[in-house]
Amino acid sequence: MKAFLLDLNSSPCEEESLPLVDRLNERTAVVVGNFDGVHLGHKFLVEKIKRKAKERNLKSLVLTFCPHPLKVLAPQLLPCELSDISEKIELFEELGVDYLCFIKFDTTFARLRAKVFLKDILKERLGCEYLLVGYDWRYGYKREGEIELAKEMGKELGFEVELAPPYRVNGTVVSSTLIRRLLKEGRIEEAKTFLGHPYWIKRKVVKGEGRGSGLGFPTANLANTENLCLKEGVYAVVVDDKYKAVANYGRRPTFGGEKKVLEVHIPGFSGDLRGKKIKVEFVKFLREERRFKDKDELISQIKRDVQEAMRVLG
Repeated sequence: MKAFLLDLNSSPCEEESLPLVDRLNERTAVVVGNFDGVHLGHKFLVEKIKRKAKERNLKSLVLTFCPHPLKVLAPQLLPCELSDISEKIELFEELGVDYLCFIKFDTTFARLRAKVFLKDILKERLGCEYLLVGYDWRYGYKREGEIELAKEMGKELGFEVELAPPYRVNGTVVSSTLIRRLLKEGRIEEAKTFLGHPYWIKRKVVKGEGRGSGLGFPTANLANTENLCLKEGVYAVVVDDKYKAVANYGRRPTFGGEKKVLEVHIPGFSGDLRGKKIKVEFVKFLREERRFKDKDELISQIKRDVQEAMRVLG
């Protein structure tokens, strides 16, 4: 799979360094969406686009955006984040698409008219000959574009448009919104049912305040975790697919913290992880975060948390 940023004279996407591509000299089958979390509904779309591409001798292409459009259009409505760019790339690599195209969603792109998006971006730059979209897809300036316009323009420009139905598990429509809610409520196992895989993130370890080491429980502090879709509290986790660990997500009220951060303690681990990216898979929510009256009470609780995490992880 090749991941790239479509060159629209915009700045790079966050920290991820993606190659710039002005236009793709391929005939493609395209699916468009935000794909936060890359859940079972997204996988349903991807499998369909791969099948349609093979039938038509096209390349399969996933078109998505960075950052989430609401960060530009209505920051106050921005949802918590299931996956960052690098995590999204890794998840799509597992699904076997030919291309993963990012478009930088900024104020300039937000003003792009719907017909220009269909003609200039989809057809001329990305070579679209088949377009698959979700049941709630809207596009263009002020979300003016809808499925019927895409079908009309498709006939003129030479690409077929198909609307995919919602994907359901046990009668429930699978959506990023649903999965965010389940995670925010600590319902990790239920979220896994709709994701189709365990919920995990992979972030860089940064220097913390050293409080964990001072308590006898050194932690790896992960960067860019302020907006995760997690209930604040303690979790049983697996690190890098092999280390059983316990994690705390929250503001550390005992120490008067304000910024949410994810801290991971790996019992018995003595290496230096700072500067490295580690994968944290969330297995079970153990308890809510709370304030302790003193350091000794906190230490006693952490010991119980570690014991419970090891029991859960077997």
